[in-house]
Amino acid sequence: MTPEAPSGKPCILLVEDEPSVSKVIGKLLDEAGYDHVSIADHKEIAAAIDRWNPRCIILDSEPGSAGHARSWVDAAALRRAHPDLPVLMFTADPASMAEARAKTSARSKAADYAGVLDKPFLIVEFLATLKYAVDTSRTRTAAKVPAAAPTGLAAEAMKVFPDLRGSSSSGWATADFFSMAVHELKTPLTSIDGQTQLAQRALTKDPVRAAEALSHVRESTKRMNRLIGELLDYGRVGAGALSLDVATFDLAVAVAITIAQHEHLDAPRITLAATEPVRIQGDPDRIAQILGNLLDNAIRYSAPGSSIDVSINKVGPNAEVRVTDRGVGVPIDERERLFSPFFRSSRTRDVAGNGLGLHISRRIAEQHRGRLWLDASSDIGSTFILALPLAG
Repeated sequence: MTPEAPSGKPCILLVEDEPSVSKVIGKLLDEAGYDHVSIADHKEIAAAIDRWNPRCIILDSEPGSAGHARSWVDAAALRRAHPDLPVLMFTADPASMAEARAKTSARSKAADYAGVLDKPFLIVEFLATLKYAVDTSRTRTAAKVPAAAPTGLAAEAMKVFPDLRGSSSSGWATADFFSMAVHELKTPLTSIDGQTQLAQRALTKDPVRAAEALSHVRESTKRMNRLIGELLDYGRVGAGALSLDVATFDLAVAVAITIAQHEHLDAPRITLAATEPVRIQGDPDRIAQILGNLLDNAIRYSAPGSSIDVSINKVGPNAEVRVTDRGVGVPIDERERLFSPFFRSSRTRDVAGNGLGLHISRRIAEQHRGRLWLDASSDIGSTFILALPLAG
């Protein structure tokens, strides 16, 4: 295969799990005269290299102990399998940037990044670093890098993609939480900064393009505001400091109001089955937060216009709210980690999110002496159940 994509332009492989950032980088690469391929899952790197034969890889450095380790190992394996293929680190973590630039630690020498891209970034610096990586030969001597296996990166699969199953996400240290929080906050900030720079460049030449970029800035700002709220809630539920304003109210009415707030199409897609008043004691706003999160997920991860069924029933001493979608489902081996903080299912990483909503919702339910769980899931949808004690 030639080093260029079919168009004749150099092809750049972007490994980034945040759709808004991928969109900004894609526009920037298009304007700079590159072809690009974006993937969200590190497990797809080998196949993408075989198919597109990129001239450079921009590798997102994921937060958290396991994520950081995986990114370093990915880069080292790429160096062994493809010694002439430059890899750029793309990260919001200052410590990782300094380590990659110094190239004094064992893993930084093994990864041998061709350059480092900061989040947020300046367009001029971003393009200059990329151009240098693409234009500079990556010739290696056998003394520096072991010979690559004839089967390329696929032979490195066990080393490149370690098994991240287990309770690693729930056992992160405090420092890892702050690293994750900084990364999550810098992700929309990267999008805001990039879109603003694109708007500035297009302001006089293409006002429509500039207006579109500014619209994306507003969406990223709203997302950042929501994220800050979720991070605050995460800290509060973890410390047992989330206050509740308890009242007795009709859960069926609260569910109906929440559904109405999520219906944005001419034809309603959410149906509610509730035959009688269901009175519970709790914080109406916090219960609405749980319901809103379940409906948000059902809408985001389902096909546009597909139906969502909500029902309320009394089961023994509890009221149960059942939410059923027609979405992508949750793989069996990921269900135990679904409520862990910052966990994202492999089937939903191409959709914006931070993996906090379900964790916070479960903790709020538990604070109400209730439960929240995944009752069933398949390739054609999932059912979540929220159980709360009846009043009295």
